Amino acid sequence: KSLGNTVSPNDVCDQRGADILRLWVASVDSRYDVRISDDILGQVAESYRKIRNTLRFTLGNLFDFDAEENYVAYNDLDSIDQYILVLLNE
Repeated sequence: KSLGNTVSPNDVCDQRGADILRLWVASVDSRYDVRISDDILGQVAESYRKIRNTLRFTLGNLFDFDAEENYVAYNDLDSIDQYILVLLNE
């Protein structure tokens, strides 16, 4: 702090938004020196945009999803889908 090389969270929120700051905080390993710069925040903003757009697309396509109507029996799934379900259940 005494070197004057700090970044104000308020400045980041004003420039990039609170969600970008939250994602950056969640993605850094606090056991080591934490680095922040405009380039790093730009990368975080790009990751945030991709995550947000993926979720918006997914939610937009699930509006009429009915689990009972769209149910697929386990034995009818592709082997890769069965494998993923096994991993999820571990």
